[in-house]
Amino acid sequence: MEPVKPIPLHAKLEDPVWTSRFLDLANTMVLFGGKPKLICRFTGLPAKAVAERYKLLTGRQAEAGRLPQAQPGYYACGHDNRNWDWNLQAAAFASIFLRIETAMDEPVNLGWLLTTAYQAYYRLTDPLRVAIPDLQRVGFNSAYDLVRLLGFGEGRKSAPLALKDCKTCGASFLVIAKAPFRNHMCPMCGIQRRLDEIIGEAKTFNVPALHHVHKLAR
Repeated sequence: MEPVKPIPLHAKLEDPVWTSRFLDLANTMVLFGGKPKLICRFTGLPAKAVAERYKLLTGRQAEAGRLPQAQPGYYACGHDNRNWDWNLQAAAFASIFLRIETAMDEPVNLGWLLTTAYQAYYRLTDPLRVAIPDLQRVGFNSAYDLVRLLGFGEGRKSAPLALKDCKTCGASFLVIAKAPFRNHMCPMCGIQRRLDEIIGEAKTFNVPALHHVHKLAR
């Protein structure tokens, strides 16, 4: 897919000017594991055509089932949340999506915007995935669910999720829009706090006692 050429909101699959772009978008969404319902919605392709593309591009049937519909708290940071790695991944995608949306000069196809943001997010986190093989990244369908909760265009005013900047470290993180801000904690600060706790515990550890335990274990 060509991320530098947006598909405008008014574009239709039937328009010869945009047909190839929609087909390209559908292919990319398939390769990212997008649900057929999602691909049909934003490309205009019939379900049968999407199923054929799945078989051709991946060698398997399209994955059935509903689109994810998580609660806002699944992505947002609670005050005592320990799943900070996941919160950071969700915030990273949300930040990329909002930046690209803000850069658009006109309303664009949400499927194109979602896929373009996801491509950027995937490239950004690839080196991290190499270093941390079990890193939980946001899946493509969950990325759409996250966009649903963030809101799109005018719908953002009443959206249940919002992206905030930490006043301490500057990192962006997701919060539940209507919840008091004191109920949230920046995941970066949370990780740093936990690291400080571990260092503090290590400093108070009885080193001679540890050596004695090692001798007894031999």
